[in-house]
Amino acid sequence: MQLLAATRNKHKLAELRAILGTPWEILGFDAAPGMPEVVEDEPTFVGNAIKKAVRAASFTQGRMLTMADDSGLEVLSLDLAPGVLSARYAGEPSNDQRNNEKLLREMAGLADAERVARFSCVIAIAGASFALAQAARKADVAFTLRDPFIVAVCSGVCAGRIIREPRGTNGFGYDPLFVPENYDQTYAELPDAEKNKISHRARALGKVKELLSALRTA
Repeated sequence: MQLLAATRNKHKLAELRAILGTPWEILGFDAAPGMPEVVEDEPTFVGNAIKKAVRAASFTQGRMLTMADDSGLEVLSLDLAPGVLSARYAGEPSNDQRNNEKLLREMAGLADAERVARFSCVIAIAGASFALAQAARKADVAFTLRDPFIVAVCSGVCAGRIIREPRGTNGFGYDPLFVPENYDQTYAELPDAEKNKISHRARALGKVKELLSALRTA
């Protein structure tokens, strides 16, 4: 069974495939030549995820389920920045190192107690069949109508803190600066298998798995 993920990010695709597994074949944008870029200009993760999923579903004319996510880092002392601007916090084009350097500058001088943060992820699944709405109800997942598509919305959060200098070489984005709650290692120091158990994306995908399982029996 095929599911089109609205991303060109190879790291995200690897995580999606590792977490969702069979029987779903997770396809990237290379399976949909000509897919236009979507401007992520909504003020929330939910808005951006829905916009991308619906745009992909429209491009494929509803021939397959489409999935899109929006995720990012939210630092409580920075009024939840960088938030939806996480990937381009230091400007365009997106650059992980410059984003991390800017975050550390913005947080310079903050006490440990002020370095609380969380990673948030919202995943939207869009499809033309009303069976998706039935599956969402069964899996206790929120859904909405973006005519002619049903869009189910799953979310996940991982709380933690921002350290003062990067550690680790695994992962991407802000992973070298983020230490999850109840851990001493950063996301970038954790093995993939461990990160995929606790990450914000893993938690959102846990709900996606429930949704897809319900969809197969709807």
